[in-house]
Amino acid sequence: MPTEQFMKLKVDRRNSIIKSITRQFATKDYQDVSVRDLADEAGISRGSFYIYFKDKEDAYITSIQSYRERLERDLFNIYMKATSIKHVVMEVFDYFTHLSAFEHSFLEKISNNMSMEVSDIIATAFDKFGEAIHEYLENYLKNNGVIITPEIKEQLNLRREILFSLLIASLVEMALNRATLEQAREALEKKIEIVLKGILTDCPTDFIK
Repeated sequence: MPTEQFMKLKVDRRNSIIKSITRQFATKDYQDVSVRDLADEAGISRGSFYIYFKDKEDAYITSIQSYRERLERDLFNIYMKATSIKHVVMEVFDYFTHLSAFEHSFLEKISNNMSMEVSDIIATAFDKFGEAIHEYLENYLKNNGVIITPEIKEQLNLRREILFSLLIASLVEMALNRATLEQAREALEKKIEIVLKGILTDCPTDFIK
């Protein structure tokens, strides 16, 4: 984690430094990034770098945590604006398939240097998305007069896991060039409808729209 001295900097200055070090980790392999590179990119001295961060790994983790926080905010905004569970999943699919080249590069570099700590940071963001799906499902049913019994809760948990797996599988297919954007999106829509149909016999029909 960044030092207390770093946290005392003005928000704009902190963000500028994090953006700069993120740019280094997005454009180079981790092992090819030096502390000098990070300091020069951020416009600070090597001495100042060590005042703000413990070492290169600390700066790396800080850049990933910053990206995770933005990812969580973006996913939360999608969740808040969604009109249905299908809308939630498809909006998240569109979000990840329209990332900038810079973000794609950063995520690729992260995956190539996936330590346990890094893995936990990324997993946290997706766990929150999974929780959002579950909350959306449960609140939607409650608002339509459906009593959430243990059996229904089990159905919700199962479908949340399936929807999450479908989303990840579709994104992987895109990344591996096994499907075009249109093909992956169309297939995902159909799979979502299959999962949500029959979730409950008394579930409103617009639940899957």
